[in-house]
Amino acid sequence: MFLFTLFRSYYRYIRNYLALKAVSIPLFVLSLITALFYKGFNLSRPFIAALIIKSITAGDQSGAYFWIMIYCVVYILYRLTHFLNHLAYGWNVIYAFKNLQHQIFEKLISVDQNFTKKISKGRLMNTLNSDLIEIGEMNDAIAEFIFSFLQLGAVIFIIFTFDLNSAALILVYLFFCTVIRNQGDEDYNHYFFYTQNANDRFSNFMSQVLGGLSEVKTFNMFSKLTTKLDIIQESYTKAYKKQRQASARRDCDYDYLYYSILALLYVLLIYEAAQGIISVDQFVMVITYHAYADGFLDDFITAAKSIRVTSLAVQRVTEVLHYKPRQQVNFGNLELNDIAGRLELKNVSLSVERKPILKDISFTVRPHDVVAIVGYPGAGKTMLFNLILRLMRPTHGKILLDGVPIDNFSREVYTNNIAVANQAPFIFNMSIRKNLDFVDTNIKRQIEACKIAGVHDFIETLPQGYHTILRENAGNISGGQRQMVSIARTILTDAEILLLDDVTTSLDPDTALLVPRLLNRIRTTHTVIMITKKPDLMREATRIIVLDKGKIVASGTHEGLMKRCKLYRSLQTAVSPSANQTTRTIKLPKTANSDQENPENTPREMRHV
Repeated sequence: MFLFTLFRSYYRYIRNYLALKAVSIPLFVLSLITALFYKGFNLSRPFIAALIIKSITAGDQSGAYFWIMIYCVVYILYRLTHFLNHLAYGWNVIYAFKNLQHQIFEKLISVDQNFTKKISKGRLMNTLNSDLIEIGEMNDAIAEFIFSFLQLGAVIFIIFTFDLNSAALILVYLFFCTVIRNQGDEDYNHYFFYTQNANDRFSNFMSQVLGGLSEVKTFNMFSKLTTKLDIIQESYTKAYKKQRQASARRDCDYDYLYYSILALLYVLLIYEAAQGIISVDQFVMVITYHAYADGFLDDFITAAKSIRVTSLAVQRVTEVLHYKPRQQVNFGNLELNDIAGRLELKNVSLSVERKPILKDISFTVRPHDVVAIVGYPGAGKTMLFNLILRLMRPTHGKILLDGVPIDNFSREVYTNNIAVANQAPFIFNMSIRKNLDFVDTNIKRQIEACKIAGVHDFIETLPQGYHTILRENAGNISGGQRQMVSIARTILTDAEILLLDDVTTSLDPDTALLVPRLLNRIRTTHTVIMITKKPDLMREATRIIVLDKGKIVASGTHEGLMKRCKLYRSLQTAVSPSANQTTRTIKLPKTANSDQENPENTPREMRHV
């Protein structure tokens, strides 16, 4: 019953591992075949050694030399097949590691914004760094688990054919030793889960600290963060101590059992040898096979432990790969290369967790329009962009591109024709040219895009120009320069529709002045939709759509909205729409962050109010 329960649990572990499809069947079969041969050759060595002793004690010198020669051949074959098994094992690790990396990468591309709420970044990093390696080693553990058990059975059978009493004693030893070590490993694994969880929390903690390092220094958060670190370390320490206690208890019980049974075995064999029941060669063979059985049992338990521990890694990777976005966004099969850039939203609504975000949104963007989406924070501007980018699906309504529902387009066609520049762009830790190469490797087109974005001259001043290596997230250039590189990368896509998500947020005043000119240049070849809170950019739009609490409250030109939309007028001066004041009686507070101190944020006609 014990063995049935044991193998049933490991069958479940192995089945979950195979479900990841991380194993190469040919390589796995090669591992099993080579393991079968090298373990078989190794198992025969004590038997051949016993035949050598038997020949010597019988005075058969030629027979002894013959079996010595056989022993050498078997040993060479054992080493050769063992070497091939190691190669197959290494190939399996590489295959599984690369295969799972690809699977996780493809999964991360498709997840939604709720992914990191369920799986923290720290845990994900640990999964990518350690779990994948552990899973790659699962092939070898499975082969060891299977063949070590078969070797144990073979040892018992061989000893049984020579001495029933010794076989029974060794069988009792193997059973109790398995129970002791299995229970100890279960306890060890139980606390290992908690140490792993503490490691995930530590990685996530460090990721947050690095992400907000400037705030940590500015607000003197060191002491409070140290307290949080101490809590994480304390949880790790408690779990690790219990883990070590389980390991020590297991090893002590095992050693006591091993030496007790070994002493009994010697007493039994000496008695049987004195009675003439067994010969000297059989005495040596039984003792040797007992040592082999202990080694095989150790291999079996170690493999079982490895499978059990790795099952946690399998579970963690499975959770990543089986994560289902709350809204599954699927692409169609329509391959349409001639996109004009006409975008229509018809009665589009969006609810997230049953909370209405966008309500009955309808508007049309014609080719080469420059449309500004404006409104106070929380109005739904970003969610509207998420729908257009197909990061989410509308709860109701349709979005059409050139009169075709966007669900019908293939991923490649749609993403090639809709590009975005975010207010916090991500730049890879590589050269400027390599960052642009992701979109287009044509050097002349890269330079032209950078000229349009107004960043070419700056790049030329760098010591290595376009080959300058940007640190992580372009930390060695200013936020404005990083933003303009991102805009150049967006322009380089040749997408028909460009989405600009508040791209002037990180720009200095001088660089921000380049954006209106940039809009005038790219509107000749692209349709532009932008989220902005800059009055100067609103004036550049051919059409402005004003959002409030998820609804369109007004749309039109700057001049028209200034006359008839109170909310829009308030956006021009950053004053709440509920303020019961006219434009000419507005008094802005004289603070370092006010628009009076930053005239670039104030409309031209208001700067002398």
